[in-house]
Parts: sequence; structure tokens; C-alpha cells
Amino acid sequence: MSPAEGVLRDLLRRLFPDEEPELDELTSGGANYTSALYGVRLPSRRLFAKVANIGEKMRAIMNAELLYSTEQYVYERLASAYGQLQRDHAVPPDECFVFPKYFGGNPVVGEETVLLEDLRDRGFTTPDRFASVDWEHARSAVTALARFHALSFACARELPQLHAEAVRRLTAAPREVQDEGAKLAMERMVRGAVEVVQDEQHKRKLMRAICLDDYNKQFTKFRSPLSVAVMTHGDYRPSNLLVRRVDQELETMVVDYQTVHAGCPAADLLYYVLLGTDEPFRRDHYRPLLRHYHDQLAMALRRLDIAVDDVYPWDTFQSELKQMVPRALLMAVVVLPLVTVEASLAPATDGDISKFALPTNSLFADRFNGVLRDCIAWAEL
Repeated sequence: MSPAEGVLRDLLRRLFPDEEPELDELTSGGANYTSALYGVRLPSRRLFAKVANIGEKMRAIMNAELLYSTEQYVYERLASAYGQLQRDHAVPPDECFVFPKYFGGNPVVGEETVLLEDLRDRGFTTPDRFASVDWEHARSAVTALARFHALSFACARELPQLHAEAVRRLTAAPREVQDEGAKLAMERMVRGAVEVVQDEQHKRKLMRAICLDDYNKQFTKFRSPLSVAVMTHGDYRPSNLLVRRVDQELETMVVDYQTVHAGCPAADLLYYVLLGTDEPFRRDHYRPLLRHYHDQLAMALRRLDIAVDDVYPWDTFQSELKQMVPRALLMAVVVLPLVTVEASLAPATDGDISKFALPTNSLFADRFNGVLRDCIAWAEL
């Protein structure tokens, strides 16, 4: 029995003492790097478990304790408060933001676990990690994102103490990376991205954009608020969005709240667009998707008795998008290789962090060149 399985079985015995569980170890196919995943079959229900599964050295470098504690905080504090806000405003069920049902967790360092409903039982599936989303999936995902952001605005207005607590707890702080392996991995990722850029002028613009500041300062800026502090997802990409059809309509369920932080709503959307879509999609749908996001945000806020122009008007949203584009380029340098890597080459989190500097492939080269061309156009780099 692995240590992670032992931790999970101990938690299940505490929460369901009269039921004998059957466990199935699951694979994310290269989409998850911090947890061991399990399907849990109990006589009364089916569950999904995430158990901390990261080496001590990597745990320190990645600040993994914050990741694990953040997810439990979201489920135990924010999810219940957000649900109550929606009930207080009589938001129709089909227009609510819904979290997966949470059954409990283990906060002990080294044993961090969350136990959730198994969304497969309700027909949810994970989309193809390698494919660009289509308009239907993007539209549904962005609707869910807008509703999530709207609840943070409502929390700030109606539950100011909770919102202030969340902002204090979940504000990105600059972290100086001392580990030489981490520095080497970052240098390799930047070099790998630069090497696939085909246009020399674009290559120079890329280097200017991502080398203006220390890399860690750039990450912090991308994860920081501009005009307003809103709880943002932080890793909003198709791998963390499960989907199903209900009466021919696509429904999106957001998962993996380890990276939630007080940030900029536009950055969350930009992250999704750059990591979840390809250049042909953006050519046809980027502007409509921006408008769809802001329209859905306005509708979600209206249901919570807030006017969008009072908290996040269109001009502010547009301005913040443009400010975030250069910073988003560095996020693409780091995260896009993880999106495009073959499952067999996905790095382990129990060893050398330099292994996170993944070899680039043709899919990465195609997607990254498209990202760079679009960022140059959008931000006039």
C-alpha cells in the first residue's frame, strides 16, 4: 500500500466508519502534478479523492502547502458562503455557480487530502487536453468563470470580513527562488520557447517582453489585482473544467482550486484563452469571447443586485487585459509545455525540478507561435 493510499484509507475510516471502501488509483494523463488521484466506491456513494503526493524538496520549491491549504479553504469557507449568497438572492439553480460537493479533508502537512463527489457519476467528462476548445466549450467555460468572479464581488460587498480574510490569505507574495535546479528549469523553459519562434523580429519582442523584470516578479504581477481584488481561479484551463450535456446544453463544472488567489479577473480569462485555444480559434472568436465574458459578468452581478459599471466596467476590463498580456506570455512559456506534453513524458514531482523543463514538440511550437503573434497584436509589443 502506498503512503497516499494509507492516508486516504485513514480518512475514509474516520468519515465513513461503517463502510468498507474500494479504491481505484486514477491517472490524469499528464494533467495533474501535485496529487495522487483515487476513485472511491462505498456502499452509499462514489467519491473522488486527491491526496498530496509530492517530494519534500519539490514541496518546498512549489510552496505546495499553500496549494493544498488553499483548496481546503475554498471548499470549507468560500464555497459555503458563495452558495448562501446565491440562495439569499434567489439565483435560479441553472444560473448558479456550483462547486463539486465536498465531503471532508485532511489538513495535516504531508497528508493533505480532499474528498469530493465523483463527478463521473453525473456524466461529467474531461475534454481532450491537446485539442483547442471550440466555441461551444469556450462559451460555457467563460460563463462559469464570470459567475465565479461575480460571487467574489458580491462577497466583498455583503461579507466584507470574509472577503478581507480571503484577500489576506490568498494574495500572491514575491518568492525569491534559491534552488539552482528551479532556476535552471526556468532558463531552459525560456530557451525552449525562444528556440521555436520562427520570426526573428517576434523572437526579439518575446525576449523584451519576458525579460523586462525578474521572472518571479512577473509571475507575482500576473497574479496580483489591478483595480480590484477578486478571487480568481489561477489555473483556468480545459484540464480543470469538466463538462456534460443537460437537455442539449453544455454545462461546465470547475475543479482544482489549489491556485485560487486574490487577483485580476482579466488575467483569469486571458490565461484560459491563451492556454485553451489555438490561433485559428482566436482569430474568429477572441473579441466575441471577451464580450461574452463581460456580458455574463454583468448578468451574474445583476442577479446579485450589483451593477457591473459600479465594480468592473468594460473600459477597465479592456485596459487590464492589455496590461496583462506581456505577463501572460511568461505564463505561456511555463504552462503551455505542460498542456502539450505527452503523458509518457510528463514530469514527476518527487525528484529534480529541472525535469519540469520539458522538451518542446511540434504542438507546443505551433501553439506558442500563435500565442506570441496574438500577444504582439493585442498589446502592441
